[in-house]
Amino acid sequence: MLDTLQVYDRLKKVMNAEAAREIAEVIGVVAEDRRQWVTKVEFNELKEIVRDLAQAQKRTEERVEELAQAQQELAQAQKRTEERLEELAQAQKRTEERVEELAQAQQELAQAQKRTEERVEELAQAQKRTEERVEELAQAQKRTEGALQNLARQVGGLSETIGGDIEDIAYIVLHKVLKQEFGWKVSELRRVWQTWDREPEEVNIFGQAFDPARPNATIWIVGEAKHNLTVKEVSRFIKQVERARRNLAGEIFPVCFCYRARPEVEEMVTGNGVNLVYSYGHLERART
Repeated sequence: MLDTLQVYDRLKKVMNAEAAREIAEVIGVVAEDRRQWVTKVEFNELKEIVRDLAQAQKRTEERVEELAQAQQELAQAQKRTEERLEELAQAQKRTEERVEELAQAQQELAQAQKRTEERVEELAQAQKRTEERVEELAQAQKRTEGALQNLARQVGGLSETIGGDIEDIAYIVLHKVLKQEFGWKVSELRRVWQTWDREPEEVNIFGQAFDPARPNATIWIVGEAKHNLTVKEVSRFIKQVERARRNLAGEIFPVCFCYRARPEVEEMVTGNGVNLVYSYGHLERART
């Protein structure tokens, strides 16, 4: 009699227990049916069949294991694919957000461009108005320059008139002051041209004086008449007096006549040997 338990124990060493139990039961049934006539050869064939079945089962289990491993790898690949898809979805979302930002920026840029064009147009209009204003100012400047030229001519004429007036006053006052201070008799004083050092030059006040105390003395009056005497004018007159001394034989009486002079100007006049007479008749004598 076949021991199915023993068969089961042997089979479960090479296959799972459930399959081993099924095969052992089948073998037990077959063995029971053919117990009286199964030969040794047949039993060996049966053993060979069982071995083939066991190997097939082993290959099946190995294939199942391979399929399970492949399934696991596929599941992992699927997981990675899903993760990648999630990453792509997030990237797509960020791309869409960026596209939206760019669209917004493009819209803002278009608006800014529109405002810039409007501003450029405003500036062009302003430039046009400025050019028109500049042209108006240029015309006004031209008219002003013409008016100034006319005014300069008028002022020049007035200056000559005033200069002539102060010289006329100087002639009168000097006659009085020189007679009062020195007892001199003064000849006619006038504006003249003299050639000194071979160069012609104009002298505002020029004439001769006679000193009764020195009847043989030749006295030349050389003077400058100004409303408001300045340092520059005094400096120029001092040089003129030096030329007069080089070119005139006799005594030179240099004198400046003015309405007013600053203290430093008065100091410069008298300190350089020039007399100073004010329009009201006061004499500041030269100190040298």
